[in-house]
Amino acid sequence: MLTVRDLRTLPVLAAARTVAGEAGLDRAIRAVNVMEVPDIEEFVRPDELLLTTTYPLRDRIEDLPDLVTALHRRGLAALAVKTGRYLAELPPGVLARADELGFPILVLPESTAFNEVIGAVLAVVLAEYGADPARAEAIRERLTGVALAGGGLDEIARTLAGALARPVAVSDTEHRILGASGLAASTHPALDDSEADAWWRFPVTIAGRRRGQVLVGGAEEPTLGQRRLIRQACFAAGMHMAQAVASAELDRRMRALFLEELVSGTAANQSLLRDRGRLFGWDAARSYVVAIADAGTDPGESGDLAATCSTPPLPAGSIVWSRGRELVALVAWSDGLDLESTAEGWQSALAAAWKSETAVACGTVARSAHELASSHGAARESLSIARATGRTVVTQHMVRLERLLLAAPGDRLDSFVVSELGPLVEADRAGGARLCETLEAYLATGNAAEAARGLFIHYNTMKHRIARIEEILSVDLRDPRYRLSLAVALRIRQLR
Repeated sequence: MLTVRDLRTLPVLAAARTVAGEAGLDRAIRAVNVMEVPDIEEFVRPDELLLTTTYPLRDRIEDLPDLVTALHRRGLAALAVKTGRYLAELPPGVLARADELGFPILVLPESTAFNEVIGAVLAVVLAEYGADPARAEAIRERLTGVALAGGGLDEIARTLAGALARPVAVSDTEHRILGASGLAASTHPALDDSEADAWWRFPVTIAGRRRGQVLVGGAEEPTLGQRRLIRQACFAAGMHMAQAVASAELDRRMRALFLEELVSGTAANQSLLRDRGRLFGWDAARSYVVAIADAGTDPGESGDLAATCSTPPLPAGSIVWSRGRELVALVAWSDGLDLESTAEGWQSALAAAWKSETAVACGTVARSAHELASSHGAARESLSIARATGRTVVTQHMVRLERLLLAAPGDRLDSFVVSELGPLVEADRAGGARLCETLEAYLATGNAAEAARGLFIHYNTMKHRIARIEEILSVDLRDPRYRLSLAVALRIRQLR
């Protein structure tokens, strides 16, 4: 590229002087313009060299600092001023503004002819630009046509390679080759950093996000003429990738919709169910257990987590999809499966990936499509129990008591809690004595000393609290009937 710094090396500009903005001397110049009107800022383009005698501003020299600011904002490369006839010298305010902005200003001798400057600069720029490859317009149209017709990245790479007479490949952001000239994309390895550095790389972006790159081989940097075709190839590759992303997202949503219908019991008739199920990996002849993983907070791209975290801990043939902050799984069931260990493995993987207090709950075994809704309902109920009781993994056999309790009418459960624990709850609310917590710890261990250690209190404090509990509730905690009744009331209070 020709830079502002390089201008002084051109014979026609050997006598030019840089009077301001030296910080911008490495700006690229790709065209030349001449100032003939006062409002020139509307007509300049980025990377232009602007030539002027300041004649259009001869009566408004005080406007020059604002003009410099406007030209800098428009991306102009530099301003070259011929002094003498209309302006003896540039005002200090102009030079100060240019230095502040890093905007180069050159002063040309009065004898300099603009047409000679234009010819010299364009000769360098056009030589760097290089001639358009043969049939460039036809090639650009073909690249666009390939993308619109759903052509692959191999075809885009082959088309560009033929036009440039250079090797061409298309990769993702991890340097995995997605398409290349002369090879099937499926056989391409990923490039390491040193191999990727051996190519000229041009980004492929979709909606402002970089999704890959077009790689062009050859020792010489592509000319500007070749870069026009490369940019078109990047556009075509971006269209193809966008179509692939949209198609994958549509498939994901359709799959999730079908599976949601399946576990909710609203799916279509059996023959249609089997046909659609095969498309999404569901086997109508297989038994499944519905499992739900809840992140507690939004885990972000849960669709990606479903792909990366479901396969290793879950048996082959299992199906996972995302639902907001949850993942739902149809766990492939076999009679020898240790469901609790499987759920614990899945919970560990997801907790590590989501970095949250993830809970996993499993439903009942569904041996037909009709039983999936029941399994899903049981999993949802188990998840509520898990969150209420502070557990991270819950299977059906682990919560049989809780499910039995929750089967009773809610008002009867609340009435039982009040009758058994009411005075104790009121005492806690009035004095903050943590008596309900103490009672729960004592009943869980059956040993006052062990319960005291679990609550980080002194043994004498524990004994004093037990005595107060017996006094407030008028019970003898040595009586197993009272212990059972109070333990059930405490569990119902947790669940409710």
